[in-house]
Amino acid sequence: MWINLYHAVVNGHSFTESDIQQQMNITQRSFKLALNTLVKYGLLLKDNREFIIILPTMADLQEKINSNAFAYEQERRFVTLLETFHLKRGQAPSQVEVAAANSDANQLTPQVADEFATRFITECNFRPSRQLRDRFDDWFSQIQDQRLLEELLERTKHKIDMDGIKGGCPSRYTDKIVSQWVTQGIKSYEDLLRLDKEFQARCQFHRAVEKELGRGYNTLTPAEKEVIDKWAAQVESPAQLASLVREAILSGDYQGKGAPTLGFIDDWLEGKNRKTQGETRKKGFTHEHKISDLEKLVQRKTMKGLEDEVNEG
Repeated sequence: MWINLYHAVVNGHSFTESDIQQQMNITQRSFKLALNTLVKYGLLLKDNREFIIILPTMADLQEKINSNAFAYEQERRFVTLLETFHLKRGQAPSQVEVAAANSDANQLTPQVADEFATRFITECNFRPSRQLRDRFDDWFSQIQDQRLLEELLERTKHKIDMDGIKGGCPSRYTDKIVSQWVTQGIKSYEDLLRLDKEFQARCQFHRAVEKELGRGYNTLTPAEKEVIDKWAAQVESPAQLASLVREAILSGDYQGKGAPTLGFIDDWLEGKNRKTQGETRKKGFTHEHKISDLEKLVQRKTMKGLEDEVNEG
């Protein structure tokens, strides 16, 4: 609602209550409730029968959050929308605002932990039990970031929607995710985004090699992926790695049966790298002795040369 109102004002558009209702597909009752809610959160100012839109800062919003004016889900959405709004307008938050936004607002409290436990049970069809309660305590002790727990909940729901429960307790799947995150050192939602980005970048290299080898999607073993990750660290792009793999395959050096293996390609690339380094060192050695210089040097270092010098003396 606030974004619609803001853009209408900034762009100089005239609009009516019915226009907003039709655009957002909401009832008049929902419209009135939204306006009053925005007034409560300080995003609108009510002056008699008129409403004045307010452009908040991250610091203002953080103050509202710390005063518990927001429900958690509303808090998460408002912070996300406002951060996006600032970045799109080229208004990166100031250092003070960033510090305020990165405070303990997203840290887990006992009340919020209970809310998450209830949501996991109702939204993921978890079977309440003492073991489940112990699992909750373990998860919430290791994951203190609310946005990260929100992502954990969404991934669990997605897994259930895709595969179903299949008789087992779906909390075991969530337990595996938590263990993986702890092992990878993920403590915040930002950590997760960073690692996801790195994972997607590695996957592009894996797909490029699979394509050159004529392999199916995601058919590489963990050991093969490690080898490709080593190659990826030495090139600039998946396209460059694909070109090198193609060169190895077409070199005709492979004497085995079937398609060239990753082991052969790895040895071939190492050999190519050693050859390239050798040529570089050779090109770097530019000084050459003339024949006359070498003859003089040999003469000085032989008995004949010494004998001549004595006779001359």
